[in-house]
Amino acid sequence: MRLASKGGIGWREAQAFRLFRLRKRVRQFLKYRPGCAKTVLFIVGCQRSGTTLLHHVLRRDPDSVTFDEVSLLSDPGDPERLRWKPPAEVSVVINSCRAPFVVTKPLVESQNLQPWRDVMPGSRVVWMFRGFRDVARSNLAFFGRENGLNDLRPILVGDHEDWRFQHLDKEVVAAIRELAAGPLSPEDAAALFWYARNSLFFSTMLNDDPDVSLCRYEDLVTRPANVVNALYRWLGRPFPGESVLVDIAESYSGQGNDLVLSPAVEEICMQMEGRLLREPRLATG
Repeated sequence: MRLASKGGIGWREAQAFRLFRLRKRVRQFLKYRPGCAKTVLFIVGCQRSGTTLLHHVLRRDPDSVTFDEVSLLSDPGDPERLRWKPPAEVSVVINSCRAPFVVTKPLVESQNLQPWRDVMPGSRVVWMFRGFRDVARSNLAFFGRENGLNDLRPILVGDHEDWRFQHLDKEVVAAIRELAAGPLSPEDAAALFWYARNSLFFSTMLNDDPDVSLCRYEDLVTRPANVVNALYRWLGRPFPGESVLVDIAESYSGQGNDLVLSPAVEEICMQMEGRLLREPRLATG
């Protein structure tokens, strides 16, 4: 049941996935009841940082139920259906699940998780991060060459209604605007968006929260057993076995090594990456 790429998965893979989901639902229906005690996990971070891979790994857990970015938790009033419903409504959906392990991926709420955490006491957060070169390259390859510039636009104009601008530090915004005052390549823009999103790990004080763990994508793809075992220990849940790891491929890492960035953009991103690497993270700290 491999992880789908941009091109999707084939018919056989789709059928195998449907059968897998059916088996999980039957198992959970027979074993658990609605309202059972739950471990709730939010997977957040910058897009293209491995959040989907970790989500897919945890989806293989027979005791989990997973919610993708577009799901029953999505606000139907949001045109992209990426923003979440109000916290009370999300809580009702999650508490109605029979599974004891609930995994969510609200990437566009990474800057604004507290209201949902408040209605789900004891919930945990994993912040995924990945090298800025790999993320910038993946961003442009997956979403298109203009995507980095499109992601920066709400930051440059100060759009408080847009998730990309919300809760960014003034110093971060000022630095991005200064760098964007001159010519900015698509690669520079995508890297600066990585910088903006990962700055939230510090500006929203997640780095000081014991219920938040940092997970590095490069660790996950090179030492998956160590990282995923560490995650389950931190969650206080039994490790379901190495079958959850079978779709992890180390070749996903290091694809942006030849990415060309302006010296100023490279420097500010390297500073942020260094700051993240100094923080304790799963399987290392």
